[in-house]
Amino acid sequence: MSSSNKVGESTRVKSDISPCAAPEIRRIVEQKENWGGWATTLNDATIFEYIMRQVGCESVAVRELYSMEEGYLREEKSCFGIIFLMPYNEHYETQAGEELTSLPAGMWYSNQIADNACASYALLNILMNLNDVPLGTQLEGFREFTLGLLPPHRGQAVDGFKSIKNAHNSFCFRYEIEEADLILYEEALGDSDPKSELKPKDSHRRKRAKFNEAEVAHDQADQIDGPHHYIAYVQVGGCLWELDGLKQTPFKVGDCNNENFAVRVGSRMRELTARCSDLSIDFGIFALEPAKAPQLEKQHQANAREIGAIERKLQGTDPRSSLRTEELLSGLLILPPLDTDDFGQQDRMTTEQLVELRANLIQKQKEIEMEKDKLFNEESRKALELARNRHDYEPFILTMATMVWEQQQAEAKTGKTKKKGRKGR
Repeated sequence: MSSSNKVGESTRVKSDISPCAAPEIRRIVEQKENWGGWATTLNDATIFEYIMRQVGCESVAVRELYSMEEGYLREEKSCFGIIFLMPYNEHYETQAGEELTSLPAGMWYSNQIADNACASYALLNILMNLNDVPLGTQLEGFREFTLGLLPPHRGQAVDGFKSIKNAHNSFCFRYEIEEADLILYEEALGDSDPKSELKPKDSHRRKRAKFNEAEVAHDQADQIDGPHHYIAYVQVGGCLWELDGLKQTPFKVGDCNNENFAVRVGSRMRELTARCSDLSIDFGIFALEPAKAPQLEKQHQANAREIGAIERKLQGTDPRSSLRTEELLSGLLILPPLDTDDFGQQDRMTTEQLVELRANLIQKQKEIEMEKDKLFNEESRKALELARNRHDYEPFILTMATMVWEQQQAEAKTGKTKKKGRKGR
């Protein structure tokens, strides 16, 4: 489960020391890394991407979707999978679907063993089923290691996957760690208390019936500020599967293909949200799709090799049509073709056609470079946003609040003293 709404002496740090080397910040980082639990996660696409990047997955991006309507999702043709965030209440428990007695061949599915970790479990339940997508050494090694395990044992392996747990907990605050530990302590204390099993359930039901209106208001508030849960949707074997780590097995929603995958997921999400109150702003939808940066770089390299092939061809037939010195010095990337490249169509082209093709490729290169610059700026903005979200401002706020309170107390005391002095005169 995860929540969707999360919104002394001074230490002088030398300018040549990284902020992370400051003792206070370093202690907070070490506390997160050494903590055995999982914190709740913001429903933010950049955080999902950050978790993937920390475990070496560069080929997948996450983008937030803003509607579950068919007309909107019909345009989503390249989704690897979809993560859906919904309130965790009594409506969640009444899900329909075809429950399996065993997993289909080739499907990777993990039960959620740890509390508050549903975001990372949902993410892995999609990534581990992408057999044709490069995931990086860590994730591919983890998939190979867990391939022969049962879903509960895979869940335990995820709980022990330190890299992804550290990335997941990067955005938690110290008070969240303390609250999570306190909840576990109270649950353990309650399980060990024999009196907790003797509480009459009928009187509890009567109280709920008596305060029905208050319960309705509480239910609506709970859907906004209460616990939430991430569910994964992925296509395996020509079927749409709902991979919910809290369920014993996946649910087969129905047949689907690449063209209607997002539409079928939207239909399923509308079915689930229809059971809740009309608070659609409280749901989150995130699509996993191919990352743009590797695709742009791949196309940029391919164009550079084709330009190199054209240059080699022109130098052998008409050297006067080769690129001029100023064009070569303008930063244009030219690479020799690989043995696997096939530019056989150039053999049938005239010099004029080759020059025109080269000009078109150069223009494409400029457009790709502009797109790469735009993407770099966007990634820089995300990195700054992530850095701000990761920083724990609690110590600063507590220190400032304490200083303000002490200042107010000092001013109040000084004011009373002066007032008494004037009265004595």
